[in-house]
Amino acid sequence: MISAICISPVVLARAGILNGNESTVFNSPDTVDELKKHGAVYQDRDVVVSGRIVTGKDPKSAEAFGKAVLKALKKV
Repeated sequence: MISAICISPVVLARAGILNGNESTVFNSPDTVDELKKHGAVYQDRDVVVSGRIVTGKDPKSAEAFGKAVLKALKKV
């Protein structure tokens, strides 16, 4: 299980981890373009769970992101 929130999903995208996976990121032209450039399927949602990958959009989504991470960890 791996997770990232705000602009950190860009790191996962650059590492190839998000390739072919739905994900979200802090919504700016640069961050969204970076995800798409590395094969991520961008979703404009607060939290996205794609298999064992959890991504969160921004600080406002932190609570929902934390709950999604806990739920994913229970499946490990």
